[in-house]
Amino acid sequence: MNRTRPASAAAAWRWLPVVLLTTPVVALAHTGAVPPVGFGHGLLHPLTGLDHLLAALGVGLWATLQPDAPGRRLPVVFLSALLLGLPLGATWPTPVAEIGVLGSVLLLGAALALLLRVPTALSLVLVALFGLVHGHVHGTEVLPEVGLSYVLGLLAGTALLTGTGYLTGRLLHRWQRADALRYAGVALLLFGLLS
Repeated sequence: MNRTRPASAAAAWRWLPVVLLTTPVVALAHTGAVPPVGFGHGLLHPLTGLDHLLAALGVGLWATLQPDAPGRRLPVVFLSALLLGLPLGATWPTPVAEIGVLGSVLLLGAALALLLRVPTALSLVLVALFGLVHGHVHGTEVLPEVGLSYVLGLLAGTALLTGTGYLTGRLLHRWQRADALRYAGVALLLFGLLS
């Protein structure tokens, strides 16, 4: 019997009030107050917008639940779709995309909490849709004069997050700690429900 799990769970529950009290504030990543400029801003944006951070990490983590070859493709599909969504958001802004971002966090959270494996085609389509709506939202923030450096930074920051999620998931599998993926899924669900 492993006695460390209840202590770990109890410690995690102590942080719940902090998470619950701060989540609504950090969920407002798209205020439009500061126009995105340059590689650095693009690199930092996915790290400072909690919805994008959680979705990108979630894609990487969920990819480790899929069969090896398709799983490794999911982060690339997410990034490619994000890139395709940028011009859509720049030319056709719609608030519906924000709902898609929230939906992606909720669905990724549920998939992780349930350790859900789905057919390859479905996982590729879902992750492509997630990337498209995230790209669309980023595209509404991109001004024409921002240029390529912001986009490259945005892709690099998102790649860093999806890669971190993927490598973390692989380590958790190696250490036989897939239950941690469930906890990550619950965290994504909580964020999505409280946003």
